[in-house]
Amino acid sequence: MDLRFVKASPCRNTTVFVEDEAPLSARAEIARLVMDADVLAAEQVGFLAPPLFAGSALRVEMAGGEFCGNASLALGALAVSRGLRAAGDSFFVECSGAARPLRVSASAVSPGRWRGTVALSSEARVSEAEFAVGGVAYRGAMVELPGICHFCVAAAPFPKETYEALIALLAAKVSSDAYGIIPYREEGDGQCSIRPFVSVPAAKSAVFEQACGSGSLALGHWLAKSKGRTRLEVMQPGGTIRVALEGGASISEEVYFPCAGTFFADDDIVHGMPSGR
Repeated sequence: MDLRFVKASPCRNTTVFVEDEAPLSARAEIARLVMDADVLAAEQVGFLAPPLFAGSALRVEMAGGEFCGNASLALGALAVSRGLRAAGDSFFVECSGAARPLRVSASAVSPGRWRGTVALSSEARVSEAEFAVGGVAYRGAMVELPGICHFCVAAAPFPKETYEALIALLAAKVSSDAYGIIPYREEGDGQCSIRPFVSVPAAKSAVFEQACGSGSLALGHWLAKSKGRTRLEVMQPGGTIRVALEGGASISEEVYFPCAGTFFADDDIVHGMPSGR
């Protein structure tokens, strides 16, 4: 059957919102299909669902039940683009992994492009940690956010095998819906560069992301604790995410909506049965 979708690109962290209802048992398989290069080549997938709180404009439930800052920001831009809320106004959206609605705003930059901001939970558990891979010790910080845990380490990007090994060690130490590895380099003038890698076990996904909102926020929390910084520009392959930790936590970036339409999924997949492929 055909399923409706809209594709968002917050800093090229391509996110597909599936608009038709799908049972929880089907979501991981639908996400795998949508992330396939032959279909929509998404980095991550969320499912639009009725809001749980009165006053929220939209709700997204990520494929693995995890939290996603970029998806939340893009959802705010989607609400404005559809006329559900006014450009520049502050309002609420909801995302899986977040206990409460998130305050967002979005303003048009050009046709199909928006500049958005999302206020995220200031709740963060930051602790120093060390993991050894292949005889090399990587010392950094575990930053536990609602719905996702990141390991931030001052280092150049690793080979994929090292990212995967660090993910396994992180998952063995902390229980979370999702995990990220954030090697970073301080560039000066309040800027850092990162190459994020994120794993969502329930969705059976592990990908290099063009940009990671929660990873940028995690790095912000670590540098705020270790160096007293409250603002940070985080450069990543897809663009720059701005992190602010003054009077609360927020990220801001540009989001683009390149396409919308339908994609085909076998009925067995949609109804939560294995496809056999």
